[in-house]
Amino acid sequence: MKLRTVYELAVKKGMMDDLRSRDVIVKTLSDSRKDYKKAKGIDKKTFDKARLTNPYADTRILAGSGEEEVKNVLVGIDVEVAEILMADRLREQGVKIDLIIGHHPEGKALTQLHEVMKIQSSLWEKLGLSKKVAEGIMKERIEEVARNLAPVNCTRAEDAAKILGIPFMCIHTAADNCVTNYLQKLFDKKKPKDLKGVLNLLKAIPEYQEGMRHNVGPSILIGDEKSAAGKIFVDMTGGTSGPSNLYPRLSQVGVGTVVGMHCKESSYKIAKTEYINYVIAGHMASDTLGLNLVFDFIEKKEKLNFIECSGFKRTRRK
Repeated sequence: MKLRTVYELAVKKGMMDDLRSRDVIVKTLSDSRKDYKKAKGIDKKTFDKARLTNPYADTRILAGSGEEEVKNVLVGIDVEVAEILMADRLREQGVKIDLIIGHHPEGKALTQLHEVMKIQSSLWEKLGLSKKVAEGIMKERIEEVARNLAPVNCTRAEDAAKILGIPFMCIHTAADNCVTNYLQKLFDKKKPKDLKGVLNLLKAIPEYQEGMRHNVGPSILIGDEKSAAGKIFVDMTGGTSGPSNLYPRLSQVGVGTVVGMHCKESSYKIAKTEYINYVIAGHMASDTLGLNLVFDFIEKKEKLNFIECSGFKRTRRK
């Protein structure tokens, strides 16, 4: 299988599991094509053409032409210079590695992380928030993330991979869409009555069982096992943590429980005052589940050999 095929299938799976309407996704791509058509001179020359077919700015091929044949893949949740060097060392020892895949974005996929945050406001609209309120709440947070990313030396891992001649890509929101969709459908179908029921559903999933072995399994952050779950909102996609002032709005539209990968302190404090339950599923476990769902889809075309590192463990589903 070619590198480009791995990448295209990952994007396709991300779009299939995107909880937004198809019209929203199509509009995102259409807007990018309009931007490219309008661009001139150096703006057109440097335009990220992946935007024309891929609505997820944080999922990209970072090193490699796309034509490389891929069979043996090193996969980690975080792939930075250390993991790139480890791959090179493994190659020296005779381990075949055709491609490195990271989950969290690096390079140009990292600098545009704020672009995928618009996904979050679209999901809030589905919960009942008005478009104006959803976009207004998110606007300040998107700008904050963009400012924080501006000074980052983003190309270190990408440069290391290019120098060592190792193809490298990242699958971020495309994978996060998969875990979000998977869990939201699970909770919508099973309708757990309380937080104990929420935990039990998570603990039945292999990736979360692996997290438990490392003492980072599912846990209750706000509430207790007997707390009524109510309407459950899975908050695991859209680049990075959303704004803390979201939680009063969620309580107003009837959300009783948020299930997330993690929760920043400011969000915890506000969610608690709004009497919203919060269940932490686990960061590495959730990211691993998302990647595994992507790889299950890719392997329908051709089986790959996986070398696991940096928090990732391959689990296949039938």
